[in-house]
Amino acid sequence: MFKDIEAVIFDLDGTLVSVEERFYRVFLDTLKAYRLPPVEKELFMKKFRANQLDDLVELEDKHKFWITFLNSYSGAHEKFSNAFPGTREAIKILREGGTKIGLVTGRLCEPEDVLAELRERGLGDLIDAIVTKKLVLAQLKPAELFSRSLEIIQVLEMLKVNPQKSVLVADYVADMESAKGLGLKAVAVLSGSSDQESLVRAAPDAVIKSVVELPALFGLTGPKAQYRRQALERRP
Repeated sequence: MFKDIEAVIFDLDGTLVSVEERFYRVFLDTLKAYRLPPVEKELFMKKFRANQLDDLVELEDKHKFWITFLNSYSGAHEKFSNAFPGTREAIKILREGGTKIGLVTGRLCEPEDVLAELRERGLGDLIDAIVTKKLVLAQLKPAELFSRSLEIIQVLEMLKVNPQKSVLVADYVADMESAKGLGLKAVAVLSGSSDQESLVRAAPDAVIKSVVELPALFGLTGPKAQYRRQALERRP
């Protein structure tokens, strides 16, 4: 299923770095900015896992709320975003086989801001192309705010690869839908925002606990892995 893959595109928050505590704190900040009451973390986590956070936003214009949230996320509470253990090692194995690495994120910031944060977490040198929501926001309708389709299209162009030879790795149901709609393979990780049941319903090509399992999924671990990586490196 994952033969001849030329590019792996990662989501950021919840896939490569931890998301829950930072997301909760930025969510509280945004509620406060709109003079809305705070919510207990237990309730937040329940809605977060079920992709139902809109239930906690008692505003008519929820789109404006989420724009504020996404604008605020980059640069706020950064200390709560840490690279998941084994992430660097897993991506290095993919790169050793000649796989290009892209990254998409819903943050409304410049790619350089994301790269700086990744460098602080020891991941910056592993990423070939980054596309943030800010780069495509002007082209989106309000209902498409959490779609990843335009970011994926742009990062594929930057990497110069075909969708059919690419994989999106992400933790969010909308990410799975975007990938499948564009012809990419989709791998769901359980390290982030969505529960397993919701992700399975989105029909990804595989579900894994974290990105640490990617090399094995792609057949790049075990006694024959070195020979396969050498073969991949020699491909035209």
